[in-house]
Amino acid sequence: MRFYIRFMASAALALSAPSVPAAEAVPASQRWLDRPWEIRYVLFAEEAQSWQSKNTASREFNVEQRASGKARIHLSAAALFEPTATLPVPDEGQIAVVLLAFDRAGRVLNQQGALRNMEAKRSVLGDLALIHVVSPGVNPYYFADWFQGIPGDVTFSPSVCSSDDRRRYEAGWDRDSYTGSFGCREWTAQLYARDQPYIDVTSYASHGTFIGELVGWSRFEDPPKPVIGRHGKTWLCLHECPAGEKPGVIPDIKAWTTKHGYPMPERPRKQPLYPNADYQDDLNE
Repeated sequence: MRFYIRFMASAALALSAPSVPAAEAVPASQRWLDRPWEIRYVLFAEEAQSWQSKNTASREFNVEQRASGKARIHLSAAALFEPTATLPVPDEGQIAVVLLAFDRAGRVLNQQGALRNMEAKRSVLGDLALIHVVSPGVNPYYFADWFQGIPGDVTFSPSVCSSDDRRRYEAGWDRDSYTGSFGCREWTAQLYARDQPYIDVTSYASHGTFIGELVGWSRFEDPPKPVIGRHGKTWLCLHECPAGEKPGVIPDIKAWTTKHGYPMPERPRKQPLYPNADYQDDLNE
């Protein structure tokens, strides 16, 4: 599984590190920044079948980590998540949406079970993790990355990104990947654009249009924006739908945009829209 790469890499680093006295400071990946929490929500979306496979694999990974006694390794938060919406798409299966809503202290507001008593933290390395409020010493659960940005550019940074986004913007990315070429930079650019009334998460490939695997977010200071996307031939509203509408199928995108005074969605000139190749001078400074 792709997300195993991040966790297994962390495990390998921890195993290869020299032993240190117990009293020494916690590792940087668990050294939390002392700053106000600014993220209002984090949203994950992908095909329901793929999400179920990820959830199962995350549970198995966490069991293995606990059994090995690796107390300082991040576990996978995906094992704790339950979809907040599962949206049927005609002839295309279902899209699963997982929402983490936070208060200004970083407490998870909308999830039940183990997540009820958790709060989010950002480490000095940019890991976004959930920790137990009553047992902060228990393994943290990694759920996303904080991407501080490319020097000199504020179009799409800072942003909340997934481990897949690290590959999505590198040279050699397969634009036909089922993961999709819409990523955290495209989301954040639309989030920050004040003249953009919604966030369109559609991925375009030679085999058609679809909603790939993605993570999105919003700050407390950002106005609510509908999250929409096209999966096959069907448009969906995934989150913060306008005028009290529920998430689900948008029967007629032209009628929907006209009704709400929005422009029609347009295909971007390329995807990914913000690859690293376009920012080599800044990245190599």
